[in-house]
Amino acid sequence: MRIVHVVHSYWPAAGGIENVVKALAEGMASRGHEVHVVTGAYGGRPREEVVNEVHVHRVRSIRLGFPDLTYPLYVPRELLRSADIVHGHSQNSLFTVKILEEAKGLGAKTALHFMAVDSLRDHPNPLVRLIGPLYGRRNVKVALKASDLRLVKSHRDAEVLRARYGVETVYVPDGVDEGLLTMPNMAEKFRERFGVHGPFVVYVGRLHRLKGVDVLIRAMAVVRREEPELKAVVVGPGNQGSYLTLAERLGVRDRVLFTGYVDEEAKVGAIDASLALVLPSVSDYAEAFSLAITEAWARGKPVIASAIGEVPYRVKNMVNGILVPPKDLRTLAEAILAIAHDRGLRDKLTKGARPDAPTWDEVIDLLLTLYSSTQLRA
Repeated sequence: MRIVHVVHSYWPAAGGIENVVKALAEGMASRGHEVHVVTGAYGGRPREEVVNEVHVHRVRSIRLGFPDLTYPLYVPRELLRSADIVHGHSQNSLFTVKILEEAKGLGAKTALHFMAVDSLRDHPNPLVRLIGPLYGRRNVKVALKASDLRLVKSHRDAEVLRARYGVETVYVPDGVDEGLLTMPNMAEKFRERFGVHGPFVVYVGRLHRLKGVDVLIRAMAVVRREEPELKAVVVGPGNQGSYLTLAERLGVRDRVLFTGYVDEEAKVGAIDASLALVLPSVSDYAEAFSLAITEAWARGKPVIASAIGEVPYRVKNMVNGILVPPKDLRTLAEAILAIAHDRGLRDKLTKGARPDAPTWDEVIDLLLTLYSSTQLRA
């Protein structure tokens, strides 16, 4: 089968959607399928290359500030026309919707993963809050016309598409790496490598304002008053400058450790050594499906998370984690302290922290079946 994935940015860019498409593309290629990724020409990589058996096509594009506002200046029409399936990722992406529209017009079968549908109303940027909902609704309508197979990874998105657009979807979540389920405990290796020897909570993800890392830092200033030895470890890529300045100003620079981008072993070690994963995101848009939650539960760790996006559908308060209101640093601090101080609560939540996602192999099995479905017609 010739499979084309469409996403506005791809490896070596690091992020949730990039990691997902990479896992799907490489997993499908490893089964003998001819897999292509059409993406924007960013990151200094060659326009055409083969990476782990995946044919990557980086097309000329312009980007208007936000990754989702990437627009393709070239469309590989012959590739799209010859594809057995063109699978786009995120209707919020102008790049993806435009390429998918072209594919549909060329007679290709199309699939689209809808993500964070109509989710810009709570964005921290007032201009995005004003214009974003109009942009979002426009893209949803265009994407619905351009897609034969409508997929979601979020029960929230399934509900929104059903209630507001009268559309039924197929639930295909992101997967969990089987290695996460079998890898030995890496806590001591992480502690030795980074010199972290006391208790800490961990954040795993990009350093982005929508992810609420600043909220976590502010919460740690409250935590320090009661538990001065407790730290927060922040794992992930991005510009640390403003966060380091904030931590310095609040007097918690020594209580917040930034590791930057790390390899898989170090990331798993950080989760293993932590008391809990903290996910303080501030907008529905940021959490269509959290891979970090999947990873934490795969390692048997509870989650403290903002009740936004898909999170409340997965995190059950006081069962497998603690839900807190977004941007509420004091409630977040109280949750962190509760996890640190109450061994009984920690044991209860740890017991409830079990993987809720299929493996990537299972996700790929389902997608390949859906791609071949006789009901999927261009």
